[in-house]
Amino acid sequence: MKQLAILFLLLAPGLVLSATTDFSRTLYLGMRGEDVRALQEFLNTDPETRVAEIGAGSLGSETDYFGVATKRALIKFQEKNREEILTPVGLTAGSGIFGPKTREKITMLEVRSSKEETLKEVPNLSVEPGDVYVMFPSQYSGKAGTMISISGAGFTLLDNTVYFGPNHAVIKASSWNGQSITFKVPDIPKGLYPLYVKNARGESNKEQWFVVTDGVSPEPKIDKFSSSIVLRGDTVSVVGSGFTQKDNTIMVGGVGLFKNVLSEDGKTLSFRVPENVFTATFSPTVKTPEFKIWVHIVNENGVSNGSNFTLKL
Repeated sequence: MKQLAILFLLLAPGLVLSATTDFSRTLYLGMRGEDVRALQEFLNTDPETRVAEIGAGSLGSETDYFGVATKRALIKFQEKNREEILTPVGLTAGSGIFGPKTREKITMLEVRSSKEETLKEVPNLSVEPGDVYVMFPSQYSGKAGTMISISGAGFTLLDNTVYFGPNHAVIKASSWNGQSITFKVPDIPKGLYPLYVKNARGESNKEQWFVVTDGVSPEPKIDKFSSSIVLRGDTVSVVGSGFTQKDNTIMVGGVGLFKNVLSEDGKTLSFRVPENVFTATFSPTVKTPEFKIWVHIVNENGVSNGSNFTLKL
């Protein structure tokens, strides 16, 4: 995951992509999937929560099966982060179920890790003590009046202003811990808005976003890609529903890589994989590097499900 964060810096000029995994579903004993493998990979980064020391599930030998060992390791992680995962929902012991609070904590840690790696790799990029930084909202779309929260750093006790673009804001928002702000989505026109914060310490980054929906129009949905395996320079078609005729944004790793994408029929849209993606030098032992690329479609009606294709170099 850390390697992915570094390599994505080369994806497109001036663009830094998040390397967080698309953990979009609850996982529990008996389930299978690449998100299970990603969960095992995360748990194995900490010696205290490793799935196994040797064999299946161990570091470098992660699997797509959520077995007893994965559950045991997840319980250790939940209990290690008891105050943020268990206490808010009234639990005293880990459940071994990968639910919303656990996903939120792991996503936050992945974002933090990705940011730290980015700061190491990009010259002249630094974060000073006291800077204001928005990591992610608790959800990326919702109607006016929906209660959401944003996680980050540098928030003040009172008088944070949460901006939805330059023309709409929630004023005097409070943060009890300096790391989260909870507020209601303002009554503003539906659409995709940059989400950022200003306070006495300064102004935050602006790459995070939120879609204000009308609660009526169906959200976009990805059914499939034209190909499950693509190469650099290939044109990829996305097949689904709920696409708008214009202003669709293709999110890769949480960042809008392609904006203002057209869809004539509302069911298909296309984009071209940049030629210069992943131009880093790989170890000679890696014969054919490949990566799973997670994609979401975002437009004024909301955010699609996440889906992925394999990029083979």
